[in-house]
Amino acid sequence: MRRTGDGYAALLSRGALPALEFISGAGSCFLRTPRHHPDMSASPAHNLSDPETNPARIAVARVAHNTELCREHARLTLAVDAFAPARPGQFVQISPAYDPTNRADGWGASHGPVTPLLPRAFSIGGLRRAGTASEIDVIYRVVGVGTRWMRALSPGDRVNVLGPLGREFPIDASRSKALLVIGGVGLPPLLWLAEALQQAGKRTIAFLGAQTADLVPLTIDAANAPATDASRAVRCAAEFACYGADAVISTDDGSLGFHGNVVAALDAYSRAQTPDANDTVVYTCGPERMMRAAADWCQNAGIACIVCMERPMACGMGTCQSCIVTVHRDAPESGTRYALCCTEGPVFAAEHIVWDDPALLKRQSQPATH
Repeated sequence: MRRTGDGYAALLSRGALPALEFISGAGSCFLRTPRHHPDMSASPAHNLSDPETNPARIAVARVAHNTELCREHARLTLAVDAFAPARPGQFVQISPAYDPTNRADGWGASHGPVTPLLPRAFSIGGLRRAGTASEIDVIYRVVGVGTRWMRALSPGDRVNVLGPLGREFPIDASRSKALLVIGGVGLPPLLWLAEALQQAGKRTIAFLGAQTADLVPLTIDAANAPATDASRAVRCAAEFACYGADAVISTDDGSLGFHGNVVAALDAYSRAQTPDANDTVVYTCGPERMMRAAADWCQNAGIACIVCMERPMACGMGTCQSCIVTVHRDAPESGTRYALCCTEGPVFAAEHIVWDDPALLKRQSQPATH
């Protein structure tokens, strides 16, 4: 299936998509979907919960840069016209742009004998605007068909972008400190969040964990090395330093920073620095086993925790009902229900997630494949 105007129009005619508005002659259309915040005091810069003022848009973007960050991670920068208001935590769906002069599927030779059907969902890792023009950063790890296609993109290539989609991170006006707990490719939404937290006047510390040093997708200042005991945060990562944020780096093999996983590093830092639970929020994104460990740590410490979940998404807008997350909130008498990661998430309060759900436990043991 190609993500083209005609394809979406056909779906709309069958009632498959909600509130899709086509803009004549612009090569784009708008999707209107509601968004809500987790149960924390949020202060977004835009009223993203109003579908009349924040429609998602299907657009053809141009590749501006595709930059290698480390051994398996890269940053794709896309130039998009008239991108709708967006905030950290939201995501976009990316797929090859339709080329009427080329009948190939657009995914190139990366997929082998099987042609990919669906777009790929990626958190927005940064957004810059100049008039009506925007640049969107997407940080990805090459693990499968879709990301191999992305790695082969060159400046000037075109891709389809649907977004912004999903809910943004809430920023609690009553808490002055934010701890960002990041596992590997969970970096993008929290990197952009660091910018928003700086603008909101919050003190931010980033904790990033990776398997080994050459899988850390950050620019490390050799003259200001991360602490090996995680007892203090250091202005060591350029990508966070530009937002006034110090960082703690951990690696499983001890090749950079703290020797151990990122939640162990968070614990070591907190034992040394003793953050005020009533004045601190933890935001986390990464492998689900890591996020669960971070959520458990926060529960024991009495610190609020917000998670950014990941699911394979066929549509990204609540139509296919495939990206479920089992939650306690607003559940029937059974005590649980299925929430859609694409429309109710991907941002959730950690306390609402049913981490012991069998489907979630199975997912926690599986590697990414897209």
